[in-house]
Amino acid sequence: MTATVAEKIRSRLQVRRDLPMPEERRAIREAADLSQQELADAIGVTRQAVSHWEAGIRTPRGIFLDRYIDAIRAMRDRDAA
Repeated sequence: MTATVAEKIRSRLQVRRDLPMPEERRAIREAADLSQQELADAIGVTRQAVSHWEAGIRTPRGIFLDRYIDAIRAMRDRDAA
């Protein structure tokens, strides 16, 4: 069964709800003892992109949003262990 456009939109909006506020993004990264450059390298973006995401200047989109959320989840899981 293929997803309708509305279902795809709802799915993407759910992912966005999983993205923490900018201040929390930075705190999660710092708690994982990663630099912005190390996180950027893992996601495939520039250090400046991570800086902008953490400052709330920009929001990741597309595949980078998915990768960023996955990275945040991994960093949280690491801290919880």
